[in-house]
Amino acid sequence: MFSQTELIYSIACTAYVVTCLMFAAVRWFHVCPGAKENKSYYHPDRKLLTLFYVVPIILLPYILNPASHASWLLVKGYYPLTHFFYCAVLLFNYFGKVRQWRRWLSSGIAASVLVSIAAALLLAVSLMPECKINEAWEHTLNSIIIAVGLLMTIYCGVAVWQVWQWIHEYSTDNFSNIDDFPLPYARGVIVIPIIHALLIWPMVLLDSPTWLAAMQIMLSVFNVIFLISILPSKRKGNPLEQMIEDNREADNEEVLEQTLPTEEDIKNCPPQPDYTPSVEQPDTTVDTTTEEHPEMTEQRPKERQMDIPEQTRQKIADGIEKALVRQRLYLNPNLRLKEVVEVCGYSQAYVSRVLREQYGGFFDYVNILRCRHVDEYIARHPEVTKEEAIIKSGFKDRQNYYRIKKHLFQNDSQED
Repeated sequence: MFSQTELIYSIACTAYVVTCLMFAAVRWFHVCPGAKENKSYYHPDRKLLTLFYVVPIILLPYILNPASHASWLLVKGYYPLTHFFYCAVLLFNYFGKVRQWRRWLSSGIAASVLVSIAAALLLAVSLMPECKINEAWEHTLNSIIIAVGLLMTIYCGVAVWQVWQWIHEYSTDNFSNIDDFPLPYARGVIVIPIIHALLIWPMVLLDSPTWLAAMQIMLSVFNVIFLISILPSKRKGNPLEQMIEDNREADNEEVLEQTLPTEEDIKNCPPQPDYTPSVEQPDTTVDTTTEEHPEMTEQRPKERQMDIPEQTRQKIADGIEKALVRQRLYLNPNLRLKEVVEVCGYSQAYVSRVLREQYGGFFDYVNILRCRHVDEYIARHPEVTKEEAIIKSGFKDRQNYYRIKKHLFQNDSQED
């Protein structure tokens, strides 16, 4: 029979395992409406989350016998071994797929082998009650727990740092294309490993079952909250509505282009009488130094004005023209500002400012060149489809092209 304290420990661990299994079941069977045809896109972490949240079943020996020292070593080692590994792999998997960043695969496989061996060893010891753990054996197991746990903490720190770098890049005018990077979601989830570290490492270092029980209750509540928060897809909001809206806008744009008058039609039109307004019209010029493109949710901080010598400014402008017009770097759908900076040979701050002040900004200028290239490509290759011309011009897909074009020329369309 359990003592009252041991019963509390067992109940806390049971609550944690049950909420994990519930999480796994819901994550596996629940898919957002409209996302069933492409689960891997809208829920790229679905399979991994399901697998990771089933693994806590190995804590069953501690639930059944919390007084056993071997089962205590299992549960104490489980959290530093697995939780930081889970966080790192999930961060790399979810956001790395959006960025098409594949280096996380090899590091994830290596880390999974290390964690699996250590966890399997602790589980084997807990399942052999006749095996007595002497002081030397216990010291070895504790050393394995701390060493592998520290490695996984560092690995998780690298993942957090990488995602933070992506957040910073997507919050500024460094990218030339609208990628489906869930910026608000990324800002929220990178704090999760920090919270886990503040809960797990004190339990390990203090060797405290009481701390463990309190931590498991908190993690049980967190599991429920986290599950509710991630049920909707974080990619393009509501996947079905966004998919329909993107295709509808693209179709409407194509129809509009077909009905717009050509240059020949305009030349043949009778001249229109001049109209001079009697009242001075307000200045409607858009301040492009503070305007961000639609996918950016964070305003650029005010920058200290730098006095760029005219000669330097001209050299930077020549470098921009060389990179984007003559070398046609805009045809690279993953073009970033730093690649233009390398051609210019000046600091990113100088190049970014010249781009904003003389060209309307990196994002806008690159995509204006791409839009022009689409028309030129179709004119030179009338046999190709519009979608093929869009891809050849540096856009990632048809919907991406029409969304960016709508952003770039929305003022012109409103005036028309």
